[in-house]
Amino acid sequence: MNDLKERLEGIAATPGPVTSVDAAAAIRRGRRIRRGRRAAAGTLAAGLGAAAVAVAVLPGSPDEPRRVRPAEQVRYPDLLVPPASFGWLPPGYAQTKVSRDDQERPSVTVSASKGKGGDEPDTAVELTVLGPGPEPPIAKLPGGKKGRWTGTELINGRVGHWTIQPGGPGSDQVPAELRWEYQPHRWALLSVLDRGIAKKETVQRIAKGVRFGGGRAAAFPFRATGVPGGLKAAQVSLGQGPDAELWLTSSGQGGGELLIEVTPASRRTPARTNTKVDGHPAFDSRLSRSDPKTGRNPANAQRLVVYGSHGFDVTLEATGGPLRSLQAAGGLTGLYRRVTLLGDDPARWTTAPLG
Repeated sequence: MNDLKERLEGIAATPGPVTSVDAAAAIRRGRRIRRGRRAAAGTLAAGLGAAAVAVAVLPGSPDEPRRVRPAEQVRYPDLLVPPASFGWLPPGYAQTKVSRDDQERPSVTVSASKGKGGDEPDTAVELTVLGPGPEPPIAKLPGGKKGRWTGTELINGRVGHWTIQPGGPGSDQVPAELRWEYQPHRWALLSVLDRGIAKKETVQRIAKGVRFGGGRAAAFPFRATGVPGGLKAAQVSLGQGPDAELWLTSSGQGGGELLIEVTPASRRTPARTNTKVDGHPAFDSRLSRSDPKTGRNPANAQRLVVYGSHGFDVTLEATGGPLRSLQAAGGLTGLYRRVTLLGDDPARWTTAPLG
């Protein structure tokens, strides 16, 4: 044990290269690379376990896609319950976004940035709380070099490991990265993407101030009814825009996905529209040779964007089984008309956005 401690202290004392990088560009690049590191470490995920009940099925053969009548509702459990929150952040910073991912190992990410914005390029601090399990592998450093601990810290009495120390190897892309076992077999990862606050003392103070547990179900600025049953929430995010995104997947026959995204209406004229829905400019991929986002327009997929609806832009995408199920209730246009936008006052939002 003493020999291990001496080796770790020796590694921590070894100075790393110091680089000079534009802060804004570093945050944007760091966020992209941090995502890659989490994916490589098997941490790009968040468990929701959202199994639906009370599915409404029209008569037909067992192989027929399930359909939902607009008047009937499918119940989903709470979609987003933050397991942690920031207790201390540097002056000018505030918690701005929470997201959950259920694609691999369960995880919830709480993000903070300066002001209220919370746009991706401005996100400066990210706390990722993993589901139960062992310490995840350490992602490789730039250039394919093997990642490793570069020092140890005690975070509220729990052992923590620097995987990227400020000014150390890898900090030219991700300024700082610290992980610790806040409870037995439960790990948290703190990534600091703003070089201006990527100092050891600051990162440690943020980590020590994190509050775990006691989270309440998050409320969303919209409610959608008539969503097909049997879907699983793979990704959920909620920002202070207010903006919200639900990505649902189907494990049924043929699979498929459904995306519901609500963001503040852009002040700019929409780049491309080809129709109107209830008087609002819109884009419907069925009316175009290709989707401007993907460049493709497959027959089993549809994308509908309605701009400036009650102060929001609403994006709906569906593929496979969910798209077929929605056809009986007016398709994506019918689903849009069953989306109730609740404004920008959180007091009016709902913890049950799906029905």
